[in-house]
Amino acid sequence: MPLKPSRPVFAATAIVAVAAGLAAVYVTERGAVESGGRCAAAASKAKALKPLAVGDLAALLPADTPADFSDLVLRTADGGERRLAEFAGQTLVLNMWATWCVPCRTEMPHLQALQEKRGGPDFSVVGLNVDVGSPDKPTRFLADIGATSLIDLRDPEMRAFNELKSKGLVLGLPTTFVVDRNGCALASLAGPAQWDSPAALALIEAAAKSD
Repeated sequence: MPLKPSRPVFAATAIVAVAAGLAAVYVTERGAVESGGRCAAAASKAKALKPLAVGDLAALLPADTPADFSDLVLRTADGGERRLAEFAGQTLVLNMWATWCVPCRTEMPHLQALQEKRGGPDFSVVGLNVDVGSPDKPTRFLADIGATSLIDLRDPEMRAFNELKSKGLVLGLPTTFVVDRNGCALASLAGPAQWDSPAALALIEAAAKSD
């Protein structure tokens, strides 16, 4: 079963209301995110994360069938294209956020602190912004709150968001995925969390551990 946002924290999650005029951005062709397949072997590592879902991370949902995120097509702040496959070899915390999302503002300093504490050749925090307006707004947001060490990627047409939504992987913001070095989503958490806490760091170490 694919990883889905947890109901207990759903009420605290800022739900994305897609206006009628944006309906055309929904993915209508075969998506890049697939469950099983090349990520089937990651199921055992995902299961091993379950005992670490404690404290502020109690709502973390390990994936029964990890989804393959490697072919997700994202954008850089200047409009360039990047695929998540380019981060092969790194474990990622992939956080989907927006400037209008109040819980995202609360969570972002913790993600910045996680990057400062743990970021390196084998691990990075990726902030995936889904604002559909000017690219300057999320850039100013990150600068204003001092979250400038994150890998800053964008989803200005909400294609990645809608692709994940169509597969039941995301319902609102913030949503954070723990992605292994092969691009397989091991777990997800709906709502904000203290990602620089001891519990979060223990989770990251387990996810980044070599098999």
